Amino acid sequence: MRMYFTCLLLICLSGAPKAIALAREDSLNKYDKLDLKEKISASFSYQEGAVVLNNGALLKVPEGFRFLDAGQGSILVQRVWGNPENPGFLGLLLPKQSSPLDKDVLGIEISADSAGYVSELEARQLNYTALLQEMKQHLDEQNKRRKRNGFCVVTAMDWAIPPYYQPENNTLHLARLLFVDRGEPLLNYEMRILTRKGALCLTAVADAGQLKMIHQLMPALVKKITLPAGQNYHDFNPRTDALASWSNKVLMVGKILSARYFFQSVLNTWLFVLVSLMIVLFIYTMQYFHRRRHIPKQFFRIDERLN
Repeated sequence: MRMYFTCLLLICLSGAPKAIALAREDSLNKYDKLDLKEKISASFSYQEGAVVLNNGALLKVPEGFRFLDAGQGSILVQRVWGNPENPGFLGLLLPKQSSPLDKDVLGIEISADSAGYVSELEARQLNYTALLQEMKQHLDEQNKRRKRNGFCVVTAMDWAIPPYYQPENNTLHLARLLFVDRGEPLLNYEMRILTRKGALCLTAVADAGQLKMIHQLMPALVKKITLPAGQNYHDFNPRTDALASWSNKVLMVGKILSARYFFQSVLNTWLFVLVSLMIVLFIYTMQYFHRRRHIPKQFFRIDERLN
């Protein structure tokens, strides 16, 4: 009986390497049949749980999502999805149950913007109409690059919902609809978590029909992020930190014609000092000429005794 089991074991062991080799060969054949994009997707390594981003922020990956780091995520976003390079790119959140190659996949890009501090006054009174026009002007340049790389072209852009600022968590919400080559519009929902030196941006790219779900998801993601010590919004130091430059051209409607908006825009800048000096000089000059006009004329008196 022992001899029987020994023979059976030897037969199984002798066949095992062949079975492993066949399975490996079958796996390699399937991999060879994948196109370039599928091979790229298959090579990704995802993370879950707590992740430290390249800028030092701590991200707790939400339930149902997985995280792709900056190196791998940039390959997906640029080479597969056809988006322009983002120097501040930190990573990408993707649903666990979806493939990066799915047509309607929800991807949330995380990036850092060090354009400078945005005050609450600016965030509340930002001229969103002018901001949209500014974005549209960049479409031509981006579309040329997308055409050159064989990707679809964005033909139009509009707000999906009116932009708004949330003071409770210092977030600016910019939801855009991108119209692509006569197809269904795509949703580009950007939530900017304002920081001491700019913003941590979470940009969701999805089907337009997912707007309601993403609108509810974004505020919950704020609680999953912990900024590095000293980089929170209220850590801003007006003496050492720079003000935002990305909104300078699109801050207020009629800021050139309105004195109220003019003084608001120059109050915290060197221009305020220059304007103040000019006003003082103007007042001094006016007082000088005013005094000269009222100096009594001196009449010469002739002493009659000299005659």
